[in-house]
Amino acid sequence: MVYHPLLQTQVNLAKSELFSWSNDFFRALSSKRKVAIRRGETLETQGGYTLRDGPLKKLCRGAISVEDLQEHDFVLEISQKGVDMRIGLDIASLAERGLVNQIVMISGDSDFVPAAKHARRSGIDFILDPMWAPITDSLAEHIDGIRQCVSPPPRNMTDPLHIDYRGDSPEQDDDEL
Repeated sequence: MVYHPLLQTQVNLAKSELFSWSNDFFRALSSKRKVAIRRGETLETQGGYTLRDGPLKKLCRGAISVEDLQEHDFVLEISQKGVDMRIGLDIASLAERGLVNQIVMISGDSDFVPAAKHARRSGIDFILDPMWAPITDSLAEHIDGIRQCVSPPPRNMTDPLHIDYRGDSPEQDDDEL
């Protein structure tokens, strides 16, 4: 259960369509050949709905009022703990055992620099897909290449897997001011 500040009610995420879809998606993805999914422990005390950047900027500059906010102006943010360590251990284990010759990681997190460095020292081709997010120089130094598998912004907003996808064309926002 997570409190939604606009709706002023507790939302049972386990009964949502997104929860069902996500579980089905991860179950299907995990059954694919050569795919490993690592999920951490959810920190429910640190999760909740937050206002998206665009509406927040408009609200702060007075372009909209609280009454103008809509449910889709909020995004659910839930932290996970332990994912980085699990992935790092997996990479080290694969490298030490010589089980793979290539790792493709979908992340842009610089916490994986030691794991990527270890994999490359073990002769593994380490490819990164940061999903168009910028990566640090230290991470770029320890990978063998970048492969972007989704469209670049703003076209990525039309991808049904994008967090902001709503089935319509993306709104043009004037929050650049």
